[in-house]
Amino acid sequence: MMYKTLISTTLLITASASQAVDVPTRGGSFFDTPERFNRYYTDPAYTPSRMIHVSPNGNGDGTAGNPMSVTSAFNQVSAGEEIRFHAGEYAGCWGLDSDSSGTYDAPIVIKADPGVTVNCCSSGRATCFNLEYSDYVAVDGFTLVGGNYGVRAVGGYYTSEHQKGVAILNNHVRDQYRDPIFSGGSDWIVVDNNIAHGAGSGDGHGIYLSNGSDWMIARNNEVYDNSNSDFQINADPLSTCEDEGIAFDDPLCDGSARNGLGQGVSEFNLVENNYFHDGQAQGPNLTSVRNSVFRNNIIGLYQRHGTSFWQETNNPNLGSSNNLIAHNLFIGESAWDHVLQFVYDSTGNIVQNNVFLGISRSGSSVNASDNVLLVQQDDSTEGRNSFASNYFSGGYFEQFTPSATDQHVSGFSTTWFEDFPVSSPVASTGFRPTSSAPFLETGSLLADVPRDMAGAPRLDPPDLGPWQVTDAGSSQIILKDGFE
Repeated sequence: MMYKTLISTTLLITASASQAVDVPTRGGSFFDTPERFNRYYTDPAYTPSRMIHVSPNGNGDGTAGNPMSVTSAFNQVSAGEEIRFHAGEYAGCWGLDSDSSGTYDAPIVIKADPGVTVNCCSSGRATCFNLEYSDYVAVDGFTLVGGNYGVRAVGGYYTSEHQKGVAILNNHVRDQYRDPIFSGGSDWIVVDNNIAHGAGSGDGHGIYLSNGSDWMIARNNEVYDNSNSDFQINADPLSTCEDEGIAFDDPLCDGSARNGLGQGVSEFNLVENNYFHDGQAQGPNLTSVRNSVFRNNIIGLYQRHGTSFWQETNNPNLGSSNNLIAHNLFIGESAWDHVLQFVYDSTGNIVQNNVFLGISRSGSSVNASDNVLLVQQDDSTEGRNSFASNYFSGGYFEQFTPSATDQHVSGFSTTWFEDFPVSSPVASTGFRPTSSAPFLETGSLLADVPRDMAGAPRLDPPDLGPWQVTDAGSSQIILKDGFE
């Protein structure tokens, strides 16, 4: 294994599992487990058995030339069928439950033609698409505005009652009172290529994946300007265990999802290629998250703090542990608290090939700042996480000392990037390094990160951060290990 020399044998679960982490094809594996994702997502050849057409004023039979109402379509849709929204503006909320589920072989698809906007209602769950105990449903291509939630997908607290196979794809979800995209007790869920912003004071998370969900993918999303954490995975053991009368150290709470246990933990998750930025509060919160991969993300410029790996109990087994955090760009300003934090028994994490920037901005000037807390640990985590080949610019540390392979410099220049933000937000491509960046070709190639956030292959030695910008046409050998 590429990083065997960096970790002890206590991390073999992460090391062996993450070798198989990629977006699976139909019938493939994910964290060494046969995939159970929505076929609409994993099988390019999938076609529905029937298409039900709807329009804002539809009152027909559901054919393409005579669409029906959305409510009528939801009342009759069954496994293997697709509800196709014609262009236009809709108002309302619709839902599916356990009596209206798809299956692994025949999902239900809710898909928008270009130009569909749904204004979510203000009654009941106040959710444009509410999926309660409804398995194998895909929601694709909508603009969803207002309400409490844009898409809400939930199952039960017990792992045997978890929802499965929801896919939330290619949506623009904004200005919800609670969360644009929310899930709870939902395994094998995919949240891919969505824009989520404007979450309000009711909860305020752009994307919130909760209640001990396992085998999740969150990738290619842009999340910003939310009143709480832009992105959160919270296993919620206080709710899923304590409120159910289950002790935190009972295997039902802290055991492995592979054994149908661990409803107080979220395991085997892939978080990649996301752009989390410019929030009103803080960056990603990962609470009781284990054995997961967090790679090729851009995280920065929050009003409170950056990324946290932590937990809410006194059981060490519920710490956010044994995760790989690699090839990310973490940015913090002097007004922040931490940029990256590991506390409350969040141990055994591997932090490698990342770029950390501690900056201050004033007018048109951006400089390195010594007042940014780049890495924070506590007594329970100090010396119990592995750091290698990271680049630190500016900043300081609490209960952490960079390793011999890390670099810590006092300077910073906007010329290291194509369009580093001076005041207003920029597109994610603005953080692509230029040839003057000092962290090119300084990493250690990881089998678990074979490509950058744009899909370009990593070279050996790789560039640090989310982007690989050195010559992909060179004669250097690219580590494949079965990923291509």
